[in-house]
Amino acid sequence: MALPLALFALLTLALLISLLLDAAMQEYRSSGGDVASVRASAAAERGLALWLSGPVDSAVAALPRGGLTATALPGPDSVALVVQSLGGALARLTVSARVWSDGVRADAGAVALVRFELDTTVAPALFRPHPLPGWWWTPNP
Repeated sequence: MALPLALFALLTLALLISLLLDAAMQEYRSSGGDVASVRASAAAERGLALWLSGPVDSAVAALPRGGLTATALPGPDSVALVVQSLGGALARLTVSARVWSDGVRADAGAVALVRFELDTTVAPALFRPHPLPGWWWTPNP
């Protein structure tokens, strides 16, 4: 009688341990997706900040209404920026980032509205992007 009872106890223990390990693996996979999502959001924001911090080529600032230009931004992650002219000195920026982390892919993006203004404090004068006042950017899932 003791032998079947001991075997049943060992089988029950093995089942409980396998369930705990399965739950731990599920949590690990879920956290890998969270890490990838956060890295993708950070890469999109970094790409937007990088583009806003520098001068703009005069050809980009002079695009005709509806004109597009695309750029791949440098960095460890895949970040692309598309500038679409809205007419005049206004433009819409679309930044998209794709990141792989532990075999999990995450995509994130942002849309921003900017105005190109001529900076005459430097020689030669450069166009610089300035965010529009108010609600000027939004995450783009």
